[in-house]
Amino acid sequence: MDRSWKNHYDAEMVGGVETPDCTIYEMMLRTAKVFPDRTAVSFEGTKISYSELVHEVDSFSTALTDCNVSVGTVVTVCLPNIPQAVIAVYALNRIGAIANMVHPKTPAAELRSCMKQTGSECLLLLDLFLPKYTDMLEDMKPGLVITCSISDYLSWGKALAFRWSQRKKIPKIDMHSFYIPYSNLILHGEMLMQGKLDGEYDWPSAFDDEKKKEEKPYERPVGPDDPALYLHSGGTTGSPKVAVLSSTNMNLPAMLGPQIIRVPDPFSDPEHFPQLTMVAILPLFHGFGICMCMHCMICCGITMLLVPVFKPDELAKILCREKPQLLAAVPTLYEGMLKSEKLKKKKLDFLKDCFSGGDSLPLDLKKRFEEFVRERGANLSLREGYGLTETVTVCAVNPASDCRDGSVGLPLPGIDMKIVKPGTNEEVPHGEKGEICISGPTVMLGYLNDEEATNVAIHTHEDGRKWLHSGDLGHRDEDGYFYFDQRIKRIIKVSGVPVFPTQIEKVLLSRPELEEACAVAIPHPYRLHVVKAYVVLKDREATTEQQDIIQQALMDECRRCLIPYACPVEYVFRKELPRTKIGKIDYRALEQEALEEYRARAKKRAAKAEKGGTHE
Repeated sequence: MDRSWKNHYDAEMVGGVETPDCTIYEMMLRTAKVFPDRTAVSFEGTKISYSELVHEVDSFSTALTDCNVSVGTVVTVCLPNIPQAVIAVYALNRIGAIANMVHPKTPAAELRSCMKQTGSECLLLLDLFLPKYTDMLEDMKPGLVITCSISDYLSWGKALAFRWSQRKKIPKIDMHSFYIPYSNLILHGEMLMQGKLDGEYDWPSAFDDEKKKEEKPYERPVGPDDPALYLHSGGTTGSPKVAVLSSTNMNLPAMLGPQIIRVPDPFSDPEHFPQLTMVAILPLFHGFGICMCMHCMICCGITMLLVPVFKPDELAKILCREKPQLLAAVPTLYEGMLKSEKLKKKKLDFLKDCFSGGDSLPLDLKKRFEEFVRERGANLSLREGYGLTETVTVCAVNPASDCRDGSVGLPLPGIDMKIVKPGTNEEVPHGEKGEICISGPTVMLGYLNDEEATNVAIHTHEDGRKWLHSGDLGHRDEDGYFYFDQRIKRIIKVSGVPVFPTQIEKVLLSRPELEEACAVAIPHPYRLHVVKAYVVLKDREATTEQQDIIQQALMDECRRCLIPYACPVEYVFRKELPRTKIGKIDYRALEQEALEEYRARAKKRAAKAEKGGTHE
């Protein structure tokens, strides 16, 4: 196989990494033994060292075991980027349970469906969001609902101020129901570990004079190749699916972390390994966030700086206050940084490496960002990468020494990529467009309970290896740089978050007034893309007033059933929709029409602005 990309790696990208035979929990232990006192997690001024993180993880997992969470139990983690989310992932892995990662603002109906699909009877969620789920949970009656508070890991003063400011929004929890506060549960785990309680849902107060029991040593309940995470994906065909990922899938990119960020192996000379911080603003329910911003940092002794609010203003505030060296974000956040008044007068010379993923990086944005940070003392390239949920996101990344415009970079060591003729396993010549395929230890175990979809996505090629067919069209050049051209699958990236047209259309068509619906992407100056809906009413003669009423009903239904990113921002009523030759709705024709309309409006605005400037 032509791996000419190796000739263009950074000097630090030497490959040769052997992935330890470890679960993700054991990888965390490995780091904590070498860097016990270094900060693992930073959150709103609270610093959690690696030894403290292990203690929190062990306490929480011990309490979960006492609540009958065990090997194979699926626990839905519906949390923003807060310490409890990190602790939960490693605690669940410690006892062989599976973390089902979902968006913290998932609508109640979708969360219920997600839990049912994955067989999840246990849920972690933010207490602030509990009111919108109460009715669903009372009806569903899951085995356990653990409510987490932002204040759980704040300093005493900040926690008090937070609870006071949010006192009307946070509901009181009935301790006799299936709800348990996280703070109570982790304290219970600490008592169990200290031998102050007998277990089996034993919740009395502890007494210091009780005889302590001997602490049980850790015993591996599952192996590195067993399921560890469920991440939700559009699949390689654009239909929502659940990707099943193992510890091994997560560990290879994590082990390559030092080479990617161009630092020495942290375990070869721990005393001289630099103190580094990564901004973890990418959500942990997203592969890019959980693998590169969380697990990779944990495996390398680097601090992960948790940012629970996915907004450019929050990112700007964090950069000014914390001065981190590493940043991984979606293009939307980089665009927001350029517009931030807070950053315009600040030095950014503390930045060492910036990475872009989750959506295509516009070339204009790349150049503007690089110019922006260089003017403020950071001499770096914005390094675009490529990946999928099915490969824990990262497969390729641009080298710092030769970061090429428009390219998604070079395959990482241990990962192979190639371009094949769509619908076949036949590799095409360099420079020719085709489907991007990936092979290596990061390829998922498969889609949950969907063998047919797994077989469509993963093929065994003539070389005897399993290759993931991405559903993306691209090409590679003679040097081994890969380029993303367009999607075969129907997925819209809104601020880097994947939303699924088929899911949106299903919600729209749940309204009895509609006969047909089609959701397409349109450009947006900040989010890069947003959703536009074309709909056909059963009553073709509906008046404008009736259409307005129906549109409001559609908007309400979308807000109820979809995450905010998936809700259409425009609605167009048509008497019919264009068709392909075989009679299907031609969504590509509608996308092109919407794009032309957007460009026409933009041109009109520009002309109007220019005319106004002339008169001045």
